[in-house]
Amino acid sequence: MNKLGAFSTTLFKFSPLFLAISLSVHADEQKPQNKEMEHIEVLYKRSSITSEITEDTEKLIEMPGALGDPLRAVYALPGVVAAGGSMSEPAVRGSSPSDNIFEVDFMPAGYIFHDFGSSIFNRHIIQDFQLYSAGYGAGYSNATGAVFDVTLRNPKYQPITTTLDFSMFNAGVFVEGQATENTAFYFSARKSTLPLFFSEGEELEDDDGELTGVIINDAPDDHDYQGKWLWDINANNTLTFNFTGAQDSAAAGFNERAELAQKTPEFQGDARFIREFTSQNILWDHYNKNYHFRVGLGVLDHSGRLEYGKRATLTEGYFEEESEKQTTLKAQLNYRLNNQHRLVTDVGFYDNETTYKYDSFQYLCTELDPDCDLKKGERISGKQTAGADSGFVGVTHIWQINDKLQTETGVQFQHNKLTEENFVKPRLALNYYLSDSSTITAKFGQYNRQQDIDYILPEVGNPKLKSQSANHTTLGFAQELENEWSWSVEAYYKTMDDLPLAIAEDAPDAQNLYANDVEGRAYGIDFLINKNKTDNWYGWLAFSYAKSERTDLRNNVTRDYYADTPFVFNAVFNYEINELWQGGFNFTARSGQAYTPIVGVRENPDFDNRFLPVYGEPFSERHDLYHRLDIRFERKTRVFGLDGKLILELMNAYGQDNVSSIDLDYKKVKSVNDLYIEEETDDFEMRPSIGFSVTF
Repeated sequence: MNKLGAFSTTLFKFSPLFLAISLSVHADEQKPQNKEMEHIEVLYKRSSITSEITEDTEKLIEMPGALGDPLRAVYALPGVVAAGGSMSEPAVRGSSPSDNIFEVDFMPAGYIFHDFGSSIFNRHIIQDFQLYSAGYGAGYSNATGAVFDVTLRNPKYQPITTTLDFSMFNAGVFVEGQATENTAFYFSARKSTLPLFFSEGEELEDDDGELTGVIINDAPDDHDYQGKWLWDINANNTLTFNFTGAQDSAAAGFNERAELAQKTPEFQGDARFIREFTSQNILWDHYNKNYHFRVGLGVLDHSGRLEYGKRATLTEGYFEEESEKQTTLKAQLNYRLNNQHRLVTDVGFYDNETTYKYDSFQYLCTELDPDCDLKKGERISGKQTAGADSGFVGVTHIWQINDKLQTETGVQFQHNKLTEENFVKPRLALNYYLSDSSTITAKFGQYNRQQDIDYILPEVGNPKLKSQSANHTTLGFAQELENEWSWSVEAYYKTMDDLPLAIAEDAPDAQNLYANDVEGRAYGIDFLINKNKTDNWYGWLAFSYAKSERTDLRNNVTRDYYADTPFVFNAVFNYEINELWQGGFNFTARSGQAYTPIVGVRENPDFDNRFLPVYGEPFSERHDLYHRLDIRFERKTRVFGLDGKLILELMNAYGQDNVSSIDLDYKKVKSVNDLYIEEETDDFEMRPSIGFSVTF
């Protein structure tokens, strides 16, 4: 939801307390009798293999600053930055956050990050998490950026246990156990405690104690739930049913003192934002000596709505609402032909119906524009429904040529019904094993994704826009060392074509609204030194150098991408002090975010005595170096004879103010001669957090 997301960001950036609070939140054994001899036959459930989390995921859970959220810890991995501030979704290796896709247990997800800082998953249920930054295979479609592939662990065959989690910013319950001899389940539910920090009707104050004009109607809130039921039919077949849901919401009033209302008077009045999704999936896994077959059927409902400018007596205000109903059918056959050859076939079909309702202004803008508020057009209203069905077939041949060389040769066929497009995209990978511990990898792939729906619907977009495409090329080296040390380096180069451009209102084809007249490129190198847990400690150092650019082909102008972040450094360390205590830190430093300087002030043509900024060259300057330190300690404990855990975290430990954006100081601007700039930060002061969990 491109515009909905932009509006919601605008809504909440005018409440520093919203951001400060929310960022602190994110074998059975049998002995048969035999008269001749006694033997032991070990029977195990195949599903138990994936009932424990991986070591890498455990490390992310324990990372300081992530509040036990392994997906939130993704920002400490090479090539990942928060695009537009620390609450933003991840931009990976120079691509847009909109270019990413999210899959959970083989099936698509609505979204995996809450608006207020954390992911939608309880830390107890993530078995594995894979980030494919570039050059991924033919099993993933409709993505030109990165793939976030989340595997939820299977329920354990154990007596039913309950774990309660409490922190300053959320509370949750997790129940897991065996239901019958061959079935097990778990259920998780979490609720934000952010509403406890606000009073309805309260007008927020700034750091100087002055009223901001932002009134709390409903405090920022979120909740999520997940469940999985597992049936081990026999040694060769399992059936799982899982369901997931999440919701984010907030409501505020903006009076005449609010900077948002001073800049964009249409926002004066009450505003409300809500987004949510639910999904239900059934997966069948069949295991055979030579192949693994998986098929999944799922239903996804996803919606978002923004209302703003509502006034009790004058107007009902404006709104935008987007809803999506999708039925997904996916299958994968991983077949081992012999010791040298393996064939993987992926098939996916997505029956998608998207409805877009609106009574708002036409904002013609894309990521190339520094301020959407200045691209306001006429008021429009309507309702449109589009069938955005798509499908793909991916085939990959994996060939172990010899002990030194392995190749993966794949191709994907994809069809998009709405745009009537067909694609044939190759995916190639080569692994050369220099030794048992050293590997050279090279990958190349071509990718495509359909434009965001509000760019291609009639009336609000251009139905003739072609899908975006991208080429990925990577070259890397990885080496395992002694005592669980390892290091890797990977260089990448991406090109992006047919990105959208908002057409200028005085252009001959202005009636088309958007055109495929932007191309981009991103290149860089990611370096990682990692130590797995030995001698009671583990950690990693990650360093990235990157460059990301976009070119306006109509004006032949190339500029830095708004999320371009040339240098990123992360250092993570965790030490097991004794049997009860462990602790560590995470230090992050990166280049300041690119921004567009404000060089002047002009009158607002739609409102008397209101003013708007005059911008200079887009994304031509940078804020100062971003850096912060997070510290975490964890202690095992007993409460009333029950196993418990106490977690102490201190985020932004030395209180660094990291600037994320600038705007006019509208309270001070009284004429076109008053150029007063206000800086906004995204980390604010140091933030302590106390968490506690108990299992019974």
